[in-house]
Amino acid sequence: MKKRRNYIILGILSLAAAAVIAGCIKHPLDQVQSGQYNTGNYWRNQNDVLAGINGIYNILYTEDYIGHHIYVYDDQSDDISVAGDHSDFWAVERFNADATLQLIGVTWPFAYEQIGRANNALIYIPKVPVMDDPIRQRSMGEAYFLRGYAYFILSEIYGDVPIITEKNVTAVDYNVAKSSIDSVRKQAENDFLQAANLLPETYGDADRGRVSKGAAWGMLCKLYMIEDRLADAVTYGTKVISDPNYALATNYADNFTVGNQESNSEILFAVWNNSQLTANVPTSAISQYFTNRSWQGWGFHQPTQNFADEFETADTIRKRATLVSVGDTIPYQKNIVDIGAPDAYQMFAGKEGQSTGRMLPSMSATGYCVRKYTAFVSDGNPAHNGQIDFNLKQPLLRTADIYLLVAEAKIRQNGPGGGDAELNKVRTRAGLLPRSGATMAQLIHERRVELGAENTRWQDLLRWDKDKLINLDTIVSKPKAASPLPPYNGSVIIPARTFVRPKDYYMPLPQQIIDESKGVIKQNPNY
Repeated sequence: MKKRRNYIILGILSLAAAAVIAGCIKHPLDQVQSGQYNTGNYWRNQNDVLAGINGIYNILYTEDYIGHHIYVYDDQSDDISVAGDHSDFWAVERFNADATLQLIGVTWPFAYEQIGRANNALIYIPKVPVMDDPIRQRSMGEAYFLRGYAYFILSEIYGDVPIITEKNVTAVDYNVAKSSIDSVRKQAENDFLQAANLLPETYGDADRGRVSKGAAWGMLCKLYMIEDRLADAVTYGTKVISDPNYALATNYADNFTVGNQESNSEILFAVWNNSQLTANVPTSAISQYFTNRSWQGWGFHQPTQNFADEFETADTIRKRATLVSVGDTIPYQKNIVDIGAPDAYQMFAGKEGQSTGRMLPSMSATGYCVRKYTAFVSDGNPAHNGQIDFNLKQPLLRTADIYLLVAEAKIRQNGPGGGDAELNKVRTRAGLLPRSGATMAQLIHERRVELGAENTRWQDLLRWDKDKLINLDTIVSKPKAASPLPPYNGSVIIPARTFVRPKDYYMPLPQQIIDESKGVIKQNPNY
């Protein structure tokens, strides 16, 4: 397949002034700057605009942000358990977060960096004297979308947060108080609406990876579901699912298969990673963190038995694409490991001392790993054999998500069966029989198995709990357990937890941010 252009560029575009060593010159602040860009000598032409927009996308790659750390918040759910050596990850999973945790502190600045870069683009793109009008319009749409996406993420994690827009940049007024979550969502809504008006429906091959109208419509649908604006969610969700440009992929696994993602109409928004095989430098944080440790990854997120049990017996297509179990392997995986004493169970019984490329019991504390973000290079070059393939894209929004949101909205509006058409579109793609009179419980099941490990489960549970459609207490009070097979024997990985309302609906604000604001920004209640 033709190689697509990558828009998550690795070099961060700097718009700040260069630092100078005061001792080398008498009046350092009087010097004419050279060799560095700032807002005074940038945004001159179309090339500057394109690079500036790429610089906003680049933030999504950051492992402390969308590239990985944001997935830790989803480990509060019942699907995945945190592994690895990050105590701050463990604290969040156990509802013991505090304002000093590293995880809490890093999500915030990267979101506002994304907002800051988008604000600069929105200020200066209209002032560029000569450029193609379609590219100017599209670039403005991309900036609006990416700013709205950052506010959407901030509102999900922290609730009330400061709103910083072009006006603040112009006035050099950044230390502002928190706005209500309703205001933050309104800002995100306005940004997505602007983006939907400005963005094209599709792109040519050279521009694949940029956000489209479908991405903006999809995010509006998600936002309206959080706000219980069901009719609006149906309106914008229907725009997505009725547009052939955003059709479901024929095969579910194509959403997570290198080579099948690039032209996949279902992927509305994604981080488009690109490998650097010659330098052997990974560029995909998501692949590194989710791939099993013995397969060169770090294996920080391990599915629970409860999640594995959620798949219907006939739901083999999605289960195989989502989970790796003991004894499984992955195409092109060449890494060979020794079978040790802790591994001599199940299909490895009596094989201690031999070697294998399959998943061993010691590879996971639960008996499972996430499959979706793991791929290995298959280009035929012996030097690359067995390397994690960092060309794997990281889907952030898929059409299937929108189908199920529309189905949910219709069930909640019209009762069981109201969302059958949309829900069954997703089920039949998975090779399952359609449902008749589907209920909310069946919709909840469908979202869990369709979108497993895609950072949707916890936010779904939160909004359903707030609307009293479920009781989170009954979910988090069940221990997270491992496989019933030896050597796990159903062991408890995470004991029963206690969810405290309304405290645990949102994370605390980073203490450093509160301190630096000199009292302007107040901590969330109960922290």
